[in-house]
Amino acid sequence: MQRFSFLRPVATGLALLAVLLTFGAAPATAQPSQDTTQIAFDEAVRTALDQNTNIKRAQAQARQSNVQVQSEWMDFAPDLSINSDISRRVGRNFSQVTGDFTTQSTDFFNLSGRSSVTLFNGFENVSSLREAREQAGADQRNLKRTQREVVFTVMDQFIALVESREIVRVRREQVEAQRKRLRQIEEFVEAGSRPTSDLYTAEADLADAEQQLLQGKREREVSHTQLIQTLQLNPRAAYDFQVPGLEEASPEPTQYELSALIDEAFQNRLDLRVAEAERRAAEQGIRSARSSYYPSLSLGGNYGTDWSSRGVGGNVSDDFTNQLDVNRGGGVSLSLSIPIFNRLQRSNQVEQAQVQAQNAEYALEDQRQEIALQVRQSYLDYQNATQQLEAADKRLRAAERARTAAQERYRLGSADIVELQNALRDYVDAASQQVRARYELFFQQKRIDYNVGRLSPSAPLLGAPADQ
Repeated sequence: MQRFSFLRPVATGLALLAVLLTFGAAPATAQPSQDTTQIAFDEAVRTALDQNTNIKRAQAQARQSNVQVQSEWMDFAPDLSINSDISRRVGRNFSQVTGDFTTQSTDFFNLSGRSSVTLFNGFENVSSLREAREQAGADQRNLKRTQREVVFTVMDQFIALVESREIVRVRREQVEAQRKRLRQIEEFVEAGSRPTSDLYTAEADLADAEQQLLQGKREREVSHTQLIQTLQLNPRAAYDFQVPGLEEASPEPTQYELSALIDEAFQNRLDLRVAEAERRAAEQGIRSARSSYYPSLSLGGNYGTDWSSRGVGGNVSDDFTNQLDVNRGGGVSLSLSIPIFNRLQRSNQVEQAQVQAQNAEYALEDQRQEIALQVRQSYLDYQNATQQLEAADKRLRAAERARTAAQERYRLGSADIVELQNALRDYVDAASQQVRARYELFFQQKRIDYNVGRLSPSAPLLGAPADQ
């Protein structure tokens, strides 16, 4: 047994290094305690809907579209302006008051109001209004779609966080099991029933289990950080994300029909409604561009008065109010404009609008195809996840029996350390894979709800999705 004595310092060093990495070195100065904010899933969803920058950008775009609709509505209303100016003429100038030229300095004041309204412009204002309303509807649906995307992202990250916590729990249990096994083997070695090499192997296995625990903790912190980023929380603060009941949740397999899922997605998906609205908006853009071929008709009117320092009829004694009253006047005009030739700009505008409408049609077809493929892929992934969970459950049960048998055989001396080591590692891997398979099935169920358009911001994380 002494021929393996040179391995003891190495194995002991590995074990000490893993322990230090697990618990951390003692800080030079004590860190102040930090309050931990507990955040449940529902609160996380509300926080994301309030603070996520993608939602804020979608909200800004929706507000901009509503402003554009109001602007298009105002094109039907008449405009109104009031103009006033004060001037002084010096030197030789023509006086409209006396009807001749004068060299005297003359002061003038003018006040007038103008208004005009478009009676007909080839239905350009009607088409532009319809286009703006369709685009506003598309942006509103896109906002709701963005909200659903954020909710799904939060849900995905919550599931990943809970999964990483479960992995940490499994690996921590394995560390405790390795420590118990190490103590047992130490007793066997001291009694002389096992070689010293078994002790070194057990110490190395403990160090490996502690290293795997560290890796699991890192994955947990990565999931934790991703949630902080999605929720736009303060990175300096401490948070505890809670999902009551998710650790104990056992997803029940559900039978899905692919064709029915695709039809439901075509009916519910908001991004498809967005593409349809954008196509209708592009069609209105063609009508708006064609309006430039038609004549335009507008009605206008003006009314005003003025004052001159030379008075009315050269009578400089006229006061200010009397001149304003005497000089009142106005008129009404009807303006007709017939386009004849504008360097082919109208044809170019119509052609550009038609190209945009065609591109919108292609985008709609692509969106339908993408939705169908997303539903198909999520359906296949769910079927695979169901099979993976069944296989993981069988493997875990078999690995647990093999571990128990190997431990008993090793205790009785009929199995060596390698057989026990392989059985333990296979059990840990089987337990980890079973946890991942369970949460993968849970996630794929939610992905189907998301891809067919069932998931909404008010949907719970556990149980059936909320009705639309």
